Amino acid sequence: MKQALDVQRRLWLQKMGVLSASTALGGLGVMQSSSVFAQNTGNLVYAGFGGSYEQSIRSAVFDPFAAAKNVKVLATTGGSDVAKATAMVRAKRTEWDLIDAQGATLAQFVAADLLQPLPKDLVDPKLLFNPQLITPYSIPWYQFSLNIYWNANAIKGELNSWADVWNVEKYPGKRGLSKLPWFSLEIALLADGVPLDKLYPLDVDRAFASLDRIKKHAVFLDTSALANAISSQEVVAGIINLARLKSVQKAGVNVKYSWNQAMIEIQQLVVPKGAPNQKNAFDAIAYALQAEPQRRVLESLGYTPTIKSVIEEIDPAQAKDLPGTAFTRKNSFYLNAQWWGQHGAVVARRWQDWLANI
Repeated sequence: MKQALDVQRRLWLQKMGVLSASTALGGLGVMQSSSVFAQNTGNLVYAGFGGSYEQSIRSAVFDPFAAAKNVKVLATTGGSDVAKATAMVRAKRTEWDLIDAQGATLAQFVAADLLQPLPKDLVDPKLLFNPQLITPYSIPWYQFSLNIYWNANAIKGELNSWADVWNVEKYPGKRGLSKLPWFSLEIALLADGVPLDKLYPLDVDRAFASLDRIKKHAVFLDTSALANAISSQEVVAGIINLARLKSVQKAGVNVKYSWNQAMIEIQQLVVPKGAPNQKNAFDAIAYALQAEPQRRVLESLGYTPTIKSVIEEIDPAQAKDLPGTAFTRKNSFYLNAQWWGQHGAVVARRWQDWLANI
């Protein structure tokens, strides 16, 4: 069984272009957790992103799951923290059962051999809008976008490109950008004139040169802090998860956004090796891919479902303002998880050094 899984993993890594990174990191084997939650099968420790996202995802998925399965869901942050996940699994002290992973982090988790393969019968692939997005370690949960935004009180007109965001002479004011490299390098290259269809493989040196031009005019924050900075009008333009921006709009802040050059990401739920409550994690993934939780995620967060039947229910008028639909896909692009799986560790180190010198 283990040999078969090793072969399956190597084939997937080859497909994703991350085999060399995986080989360099070495095999970790199956880990046993010493977490304080390890003996309590009534728990599920979920690593997400905190803030309003956590509140919404709890009400849409994890609170109903907890009630249905009589499980206590304990939430923490760290869904994008590859280094922390690596340290826990390597030390055989895994404290998380379920990780809310974006495409770029998923590829790095797999490259480092941090994830537990999922049961093949967990979800019927025919239910998904694109079964090819399934990996041995993940099932696509929803699609989300990161869009250009601007404060309409501070900036007159519209920002329709990342070049506009970088143009502080024409559109003065502080920029609010992501602290994650896998959202920042792409938009820096687009701001420098790289066409959408020529974006990958990323020209890292050119991206950092572009970022050098904006850094004195920008702050680089996590999503929750960025939403707060937009709400308090400390920043006037930049990039943010569209669902968070819509929450800011509903609170009364006059912000606008564009679908041009928007970035689309596929969100995954994954289980780290040594997860103390593995069965609960598998059950949570299966639950999240049911039609009703998918509808609640769409309703509460505005994320595009991955279950075909739910997608087909969406009114065309609503689909025009959702990520990854036929209406918005033509002006946006998908983050290339393959590239980040292969290069993410090296770029992340350079990124941290760059941030330290702002």
